[in-house]
Amino acid sequence: MVKILTFLSAIILSTNSFAQTYWRIENERGEELLLTINIHDKNQTFETYTRKDALKEMAGSFMYMMAKTAGKIRFPELMHGEGKISFDRDTTRYIGIIDYPDKQFSLNAKIWKNNFYGLLTDNKNRTTVLTGEKVSSDKPLRDYPSLINRAFSLVEKYYWDAKLSKSSEWQNYKNDVDNLKMKIADDYELAMTTMWLGKKLVQVPHEIKKINKTDNNLTRKNIGLARVSGNKALIFLNNIQAGKSDIDQLFKEMTDKHFDTLIFEASGSKNLSLTSALLLVNHLTSHESNWGVFLTRKWSEAGLNIPLPSMYETTLKDPLALPMQPNSDYSEKGFYLKTIPALPLFKGKVYMLVNKGTSNVAEALAIYLKNEKIATIVGQKTAGSPTLTEVLEIDKQYRITIPFAQFYDKNGKSYQGIGVIPDLTTELDPLGYVLKL
Repeated sequence: MVKILTFLSAIILSTNSFAQTYWRIENERGEELLLTINIHDKNQTFETYTRKDALKEMAGSFMYMMAKTAGKIRFPELMHGEGKISFDRDTTRYIGIIDYPDKQFSLNAKIWKNNFYGLLTDNKNRTTVLTGEKVSSDKPLRDYPSLINRAFSLVEKYYWDAKLSKSSEWQNYKNDVDNLKMKIADDYELAMTTMWLGKKLVQVPHEIKKINKTDNNLTRKNIGLARVSGNKALIFLNNIQAGKSDIDQLFKEMTDKHFDTLIFEASGSKNLSLTSALLLVNHLTSHESNWGVFLTRKWSEAGLNIPLPSMYETTLKDPLALPMQPNSDYSEKGFYLKTIPALPLFKGKVYMLVNKGTSNVAEALAIYLKNEKIATIVGQKTAGSPTLTEVLEIDKQYRITIPFAQFYDKNGKSYQGIGVIPDLTTELDPLGYVLKL
C-alpha cells in the first residue's frame, strides 16, 4: 500500500511540474503576439510558441518537410522559443533563444503576477522591447476574418488592375487565405499569412500591418546629405517627403561643397515620395524629358490602351501641379512624369544603389535613370513592383497598403514582375563597390 501511494505521489508531482499559460505580447510597433508558455519546474526549463502548426499550414505539409529536411526551418510554428528559468520571489526569469522562420534572437524576460517584460536581441546587438499581460486562453486576439474580408474588399476596389478580382490567381490566393483566416491568432500571423501566400502572385496586391502610432514616415523630411569619401555625397532615398525649396537647397549645398559624385542609396527603398523623386531628377539633367506614366485603376477600368507619349500631357495629370492629398490619388486616371531642368545643375557622376527590396517610386526612378543614362545602377535586380501605393485605415487599428498605380516607361514597357537589372551587379556591399571604382 505504501509503495502504491508513493507511486501515485510521484505521478502527481510530475504532473504538477508542468504549467501552461497564455500571454498577449506587444512589441514597440504595437503589433501583438499570442504566446503559449510551458514551464517545466522539474528541470527549470521553458518552451514558448505562437499558434501550433501555423507555419506548416501556410507552407503546406510537403514544402514544410522539404524546408525542415534542408535545415531552413526547425519548428512548425511561426515563433518558437526555449531556454532556462529561474525564480526570484514572485518573479520568474527567462533566458533563452527565440526562432522565427528567417531569424533568431536571444530572449531575456521576466514575468511577475500577470505582467510580462522582455528583450529580444539579434545578432547585431539590436534590441526589441516586449511587454504583455496574461490572458485566459489561446483564442485569437481579434476578429481577423472580418479584418481580412474588409482588406479584400478594399483591394478589389482600388488595386491598379481592374482585372485582378476576376483572375484565377487572385481567387486562388483568396481561397488559400480563407482556409486559414478562422485560425489566425495574432497580428504577426496575419502579416505572415498574406505575405507567405502572396508569394504565388506576380505582385502582392496589399500589405496589412498594425498602425504604429509613433510612426511618422508619411510626414518625415529625411534628406540629410552625408559625405562618405572625399567629394562623394550619399543620399538615403527611403522616406524622403521634401518640397522644392528643400531639394533646391540640397543641390546648392552640394555645389558649395564641390561634390563630384552623388550616390543614391535605394536598397530596400519603398517609401520615396513621387514629388521628391521628380524634384531630385530636375537637378541631374539639362534636357527636358519624360519618364513615362503611372496609370491607375481609373485607366484600367476604362479599358484604355497604354497612352503614347504625345498623349501624356493632354490625358494625364502632372503630379507636381497637384496637392497630392493622401487617399485621393487613385481618383485620377494617372500621372505623367516629366523632367524640367532646375538650377543648380549637378554635373558630376551619379550612382544608384539598388537591391531586391527597391520598389515603388524608387524603382521607377531607377528605370528612368538607367534608360536616360543619367546614373549607373549598382547592386542587385530590383523588386519588379514600380507602383504608387495608398495607405488606408481599417478599424482604426490596422493599415492596408495597396498599389493603386502601375509605372510604364516612355515606350509603354511595364516592369511588373521583371525589375531593373543593374549596370554593375554585385551581391556584396554596393556602396563599398562604388567607392572602389
